[in-house]
Amino acid sequence: MKKVIKIMLTAFTCLLILSACGKKQQTSENKKPLNVPSLASAFDTSGISLQKYNGIKVTSNQLKGGDSKAKVMKSLGKPIRTSDTKLTNNQTAKEYTWQLGNDAKIKYIFAIVYKDKILSKGYQQNTSSKIVKKQQIIKLSKNSNYKDVINELGSPLAEEISDGVQFLTYQTDKNGNAYNLTFKDNKLSNKMASQLNK
Repeated sequence: MKKVIKIMLTAFTCLLILSACGKKQQTSENKKPLNVPSLASAFDTSGISLQKYNGIKVTSNQLKGGDSKAKVMKSLGKPIRTSDTKLTNNQTAKEYTWQLGNDAKIKYIFAIVYKDKILSKGYQQNTSSKIVKKQQIIKLSKNSNYKDVINELGSPLAEEISDGVQFLTYQTDKNGNAYNLTFKDNKLSNKMASQLNK
């Protein structure tokens, strides 16, 4: 009987020592900082956003300045589509497209790459984006500043930027009526009524 009690006491002591060791390991592990992703990165599963799009720098037609293809790929991730496109000088360039689902604010972002430089970029929001009153666009004066127009009207339905020229599209009603605004050197140079493709 004494032997059985001794064996049980020894086993119990061993269990206490092991559990104490386990607790020490847990507390030392708990002291290590956890690499928990931020809420923003948790929702940014696609790798694309307006913030990242705005960070892309377009080169000039002389290929001076601007971001490289590698930098944009690192920022936006792998594109959903790649295709060839012809430039005005008849040279071939690559167009890369990054796409989100239909419930997202941005439908897609694209970038045209020529000789490893971002020659042009653009995006399109889903048609459920904010509709701008036609009167707001009509009252815009010629030479209005690009940033001032964005601040006043909000993000456009679509945008394309290439070598100092910006093209913005704003939807003005639910029937697909819209306006295309052209900016040269950040100044409004043209307003044209248009119809969105359905």
